Amino acid sequence: MKKFSKTLSSALIVSTILSSTVVPAQFAQATTVQKSVATDYRSLTEGSSLIVRDALYERHNVTYKGAQVEGNQVKITFDYQSKSIIKEGSFNARLLVNKGTLKELSKFTDNVKYQNSTTLEYKVDVDALKDNDGYIYIDLSAANKADVFSQNTQRVKVTVPDLSSSPEEPTTEEPTTEEPTTENPTTEEPTSETPDKPQTGSGTVIVNNELVSESYADAQPTGFNQLESIVQRDLKLIAPKKPYMIDRPFEISDRASSASKISKSQSPLRYITNYNLGDKKTFTTINMSGGREVQEKTTGSLEYKGSKAYVWVADPKVSRADAEKVGKEFDNRIAPLIHNNFGEESDLDGNGKVNILLFDIKDGFGVSSYGYIGGYFDGTDLLNEPGSNKGEIFYMDTYPSMGYDPSLEENTPRNVERIYSTLAHEFQHMVNFNSQYLKQNRMMETYLNEAFSMAAEHIYSGPIEDRIDYYNNSSYIQNGHSLTIWSRSGDTLSNYSLSYLFGQYLNEQARNHDGVYKEILNYQGTPYDALQNAIHKYVDPTKSVGQFMTDFRVALLKHDKSGKYSLGSESEFQNLKTLYADRVPAQLRPQGAVAVRVNDLSQFKVPTNKGKNITYTKVSDK
Repeated sequence: MKKFSKTLSSALIVSTILSSTVVPAQFAQATTVQKSVATDYRSLTEGSSLIVRDALYERHNVTYKGAQVEGNQVKITFDYQSKSIIKEGSFNARLLVNKGTLKELSKFTDNVKYQNSTTLEYKVDVDALKDNDGYIYIDLSAANKADVFSQNTQRVKVTVPDLSSSPEEPTTEEPTTEEPTTENPTTEEPTSETPDKPQTGSGTVIVNNELVSESYADAQPTGFNQLESIVQRDLKLIAPKKPYMIDRPFEISDRASSASKISKSQSPLRYITNYNLGDKKTFTTINMSGGREVQEKTTGSLEYKGSKAYVWVADPKVSRADAEKVGKEFDNRIAPLIHNNFGEESDLDGNGKVNILLFDIKDGFGVSSYGYIGGYFDGTDLLNEPGSNKGEIFYMDTYPSMGYDPSLEENTPRNVERIYSTLAHEFQHMVNFNSQYLKQNRMMETYLNEAFSMAAEHIYSGPIEDRIDYYNNSSYIQNGHSLTIWSRSGDTLSNYSLSYLFGQYLNEQARNHDGVYKEILNYQGTPYDALQNAIHKYVDPTKSVGQFMTDFRVALLKHDKSGKYSLGSESEFQNLKTLYADRVPAQLRPQGAVAVRVNDLSQFKVPTNKGKNITYTKVSDK
């Protein structure tokens, strides 16, 4: 099963500060800038953060650290971070001063293409800052080349430090925590319409089909007569030629459902511990480049033997040292994390190992589309099925998952650290298959299985900003996309966003937090019953799964930092923005929901001819 990170792919943030290439500044003469005026710039204080978008809509996160005098220059410092594997690589800065009109002082370009974290430093002469209005004006832009300042340019200004004194000690002022794009959430609890306590004033009505189902046939009327809104099939965050990770959904076919589990005696992988580094083995893999799945053979070389992971490589651009990094990260961090929070994988081949094959998955990337498969787990490898590798194995993509430069294409250098969070994602799928199918002969619903795999990513490397970004911009979600019905031909990205956010809401509301995932997986019963049990045990003994999912939709609107309508206190969740539908659709599929604005909640009447599972929840602006 696969993950879609910008994963669309979620990459590990590396704390190491990397060197940057700087275009030297020219201080000989200031140049007048005509395109912007001083009022276009907003003030930054130390600790303030902002997001700079490139033409691919990738995030470049910068935090202002301060300005200080060093000799005859003033140094302005920003911290830079980005999780993107496909971002444009030139981070440009233009410094200006206001002496009646804005005049350019200098330009800088940092090469951030393969950097996850670095420090940006810009220096200007003290003399150039004298007799101004007390600010340094800065244009920040991310682009595919130097000196490009597009419509996405962020314009900020910072206070000039005291130029008459020696360098000052760093300020102790408390940094602001406000995100530049965050809206202030309401704090009032939403109230369903009741005769004895009507609500007045403006607000939002959340309309939800509380039926928990994966069937389109279970759509119910909302009671409104308008035709269902037509949603354009646009991936709003996907720019032309921008790579985005898609999923290879795994389902047990009718034939496979009757196949027996493999046994140790049937598995050629039972002898895997006898292999030496450099030995080769051929595996059955899936070629998905032609629009359908075709089995083919891929030969990999064993390049790492660890306590848990055996890493096989079938990409000449991935070295033994790279394989060792992957294997050690899996053995030391990822496997213990998954075991602690989700459970154990099977060991049907009897070797006690998990095989990881690194290769360029044949997914048609750059030929038929710019979607790609970041990795997958195939449960039939643990069944007696044609093409089964008969052992615990999952498959990780090397291109473009390990990096993508459109000018280099397949020759893009591989950075194995970029797949670490996907490793956690896929390993959860393997553990999930063991817990649900091998032990209980059932499959967990896709929306919940994917929610758990993205929870594994979150535990490993923090909030998945791309899922939040997509939620904020999805016209599918705006117009009633279902949480529980997994789209195979529509906007799968909306499914991933909703599943990720639901998994985090479940975590935040359950008193045992991360422990809720393992408890649900270990429950002896259907996944629905397991989820209901967890809600009754850790949230509210009277609340149904459907009601909990309605609360989730209200939480997406309010995104409180704590309490009943919180997904967590992380700043990324405070950036959630629910798009309002322009009307209530005539029908909503199971766990499809819309938010509509109402000028006066007391005048909004719930239709009497609505479906029995359709609910209307009023959320006041007060």
